[in-house]
Amino acid sequence: MPVIATVTGATGFLGRRLVHSLLEENDLIVRCLLRESSDTDALYENVPVIARERIEIHRGELNDKKFVEEHFANSDVVYHLAAALGGSASTMFLNTVIPTRQLLETAARVNVGRFVLISSMGVYGTQTVKRWGTLDESTPVDPMPEKRDPYTFSKVRQETVAQELSESLGLPLVIVRPGVIYGPGRSAVTSRVGLPLGPMVIRMGGGQQLPYTFVENCAEGIKLAGLTPDMSGEIFNLVDDDLPTGKRILRLMKQQGQRIRTLWIPRGAIGPLSRIYEWYSNWSEGQLPPVLTRHKCEAMWKPLRYSNAKAKHKLNWKPKISTEDGLQQTIAG
Repeated sequence: MPVIATVTGATGFLGRRLVHSLLEENDLIVRCLLRESSDTDALYENVPVIARERIEIHRGELNDKKFVEEHFANSDVVYHLAAALGGSASTMFLNTVIPTRQLLETAARVNVGRFVLISSMGVYGTQTVKRWGTLDESTPVDPMPEKRDPYTFSKVRQETVAQELSESLGLPLVIVRPGVIYGPGRSAVTSRVGLPLGPMVIRMGGGQQLPYTFVENCAEGIKLAGLTPDMSGEIFNLVDDDLPTGKRILRLMKQQGQRIRTLWIPRGAIGPLSRIYEWYSNWSEGQLPPVLTRHKCEAMWKPLRYSNAKAKHKLNWKPKISTEDGLQQTIAG
């Protein structure tokens, strides 16, 4: 009998790469749950004709319990990638946490073999990690995600709900926490590098490692989290080897002929600057939005090292695309 892998968010930046990675397994059927408006062209790009026959497309809404139950049935593994990426805290909660609860309940009801939840390394609280210390799966989740941003808040709550339901319903659960996912079609310059200010990037520090993962590498790790035996209850971080720095990314972009203006904030100045900014934001009663608080600065730009040892050891995962090649492809793409 073929393995049936069901994927939500299959047409997204990461989702379509996961579908391609799953199709490399010859005995596997990929069942994609898509909205009516989703464009499927990217799912079939560079996929051999014989492999295309193993893609199932089912259109509907994830809040339609009947639709989900019908297509979760007989699934050996469900990969849940669909999630809101922006909006207020209430909107993110409504579009991320509540649907995940419903999907988990349905998965347990129809006896899905394993539920793989795609979260984020952004859920970690770095307060307990010393500068240049190592962040790994033993690092606690941020106890105050509401001080960060709506996305982090929703991801922390999503994980909590998933773990509670997994335990109460007996549903095998694996949580994957990718770092910042980059690749062709998405910029290598993210908030981990610095803050955008019009045409300029305010580079925050620049010598610290960035927890990046190339999209193809990430998809491979997620696939293994769903297919490797006896992984229920595990959490895996996915970051690449030879992690880049913001300084390295910007230098490479300039070498490739891209014009990018930067303003450098030395690492030692980030803390004092955030305290001043936070004080003025509070004093002015929010005239300046609280985007540069001490809590956020600690979480985003604290110099740390990031471990992928657990994924390598337990999943036998190895990044296939080097950071140098990944950045070259991204900048050129």
